[in-house]
Amino acid sequence: MNNLATQTLPHHSFPNSLGAPLACVQATISKVFLSPEFHHAADHQQFVIKIDTVVKFEGGTQNLVGTEVFVAVRFGDSEGLAQQIPGLQIGQPIEVQGEYISEASAYPTADNSNPVLPVLHFTHHPVGYVKYQGQTYS
Repeated sequence: MNNLATQTLPHHSFPNSLGAPLACVQATISKVFLSPEFHHAADHQQFVIKIDTVVKFEGGTQNLVGTEVFVAVRFGDSEGLAQQIPGLQIGQPIEVQGEYISEASAYPTADNSNPVLPVLHFTHHPVGYVKYQGQTYS
């Protein structure tokens, strides 16, 4: 299975886009990794969510409800968030928007392996965001 969206979407014009579907989901945090991981030349805050509601899924056809997804939020440079999202806790609701990379197309990392989960990528400006405890991070 490839990871390309079913059509060309506006966010595909950005250099960090992988040409994947755009997903906006409401979910519950199921795992939080305490240490950031450095990959693609930046730090990433990482956590796992279980999708409760799909707000939008542009360019994709899968039913995402109930899916566990690995989220990596870039931070600490001009392309991502200024800093990590504070206070992430298991069991808390969260809304995340980003490119949806299926498990067949996701590559394993130190924290996303055995099994490799689908990934929400590009979860920062200009495409994605995270809403947590009344704050929007983009």
